[in-house]
Amino acid sequence: MANFYTDNPDLKHHLSHPLMQKIVALKERDYSEADKYDYAPYNFEDAMDNYDKVLEIVGELCGTTIADNAEDVDHQGPRVENGRVIYADGTSQNLEACRKAGLMGMAMPRCLGGLNFPITPYIMAADIVSRADTGFENLWGLQDCAETIYEFASEEQKQKYIPRVCAGETMSMDLTEPDAGSDLQ
Repeated sequence: MANFYTDNPDLKHHLSHPLMQKIVALKERDYSEADKYDYAPYNFEDAMDNYDKVLEIVGELCGTTIADNAEDVDHQGPRVENGRVIYADGTSQNLEACRKAGLMGMAMPRCLGGLNFPITPYIMAADIVSRADTGFENLWGLQDCAETIYEFASEEQKQKYIPRVCAGETMSMDLTEPDAGSDLQ
C-alpha cells in the first residue's frame, strides 16, 4: 500500500530541525493542554510522535484514496447546479475521507476543534496532499483561510466559523475572473 509520507524519507528532516523544540513548545504553550485534551502532547517527544503518526495517516490517505481518485476527478470535474458547486464524485470522497480522518483545521487550536499543529507539519501535510492531487490540495488547503479568521476576527466570528472548518466544511474565495476563469479544481 502506498504511503506518500513514509515513501518520502526526505520529508522527515523538517521535523528534526533544531528549532522545532522551541516552535513546538510555543505552539503547545509548554504542553499545558495535556490535562485538558486526551490528544494533546505532554512533552516534545510526544508531540513529535503525534505529528509523525498524523502525517502517516495523511500519507496513507493520499497514497490510496486521493491519488486513486485524481484522474477521475480531472475527467469529471465540478459543475454548477442551481447556483451551487457540485464537486466531482472523487473530490467528495476525498473530502469525506479527510473529515473522517480529522485532517481539517489541522493548525487551528484544540478549543476550536483543530489539531493545533505548528505550521511545519501542517505544510508537510499540504505537500503530501499536493503530491497526490494538486487540484484537491487547492480545496483542502482552503482551511488556511481559518488562519486569517483566527488572527483577525472577533471572538464571536472565530466561534462561529472555525469549528465548522475543523469539522470539515470547506472555505471559499472570491474570484474576479468572469465565469471563474480557469478550472479551479
